Amino acid sequence: MQKAIRLNDGHVVTLGLLAQKDGTRKGYLSKRSADNPKWQTKWFALLQNLLFYFESDSSPRPSGLYLLEGSICKRAPSPKRGTSSKESGEKQVPLLQLHRHGWESQKT
Repeated sequence: MQKAIRLNDGHVVTLGLLAQKDGTRKGYLSKRSADNPKWQTKWFALLQNLLFYFESDSSPRPSGLYLLEGSICKRAPSPKRGTSSKESGEKQVPLLQLHRHGWESQKT
């Protein structure tokens, strides 16, 4: 398995725009991290094994990306009843958690 990938800012922007235009899957998802445990809604676009996220569907450049190579997806815990989106009132149901395979053992 590849351990590193080199992308410069130009690569990320170009691939992000391609993902917005021609990506396999696109839409709003909620994300959180160990640094920020609050859920944040972002626009995501999947292009091959790259999952880009943007502030909105009209953002000109990605805010970040996840390299899905070597990742494991599993069902996320169910949210509290009545959890809804502030913007649209739609129910939000986290379906997957993304984990880097072997990532914890690589931390020093």
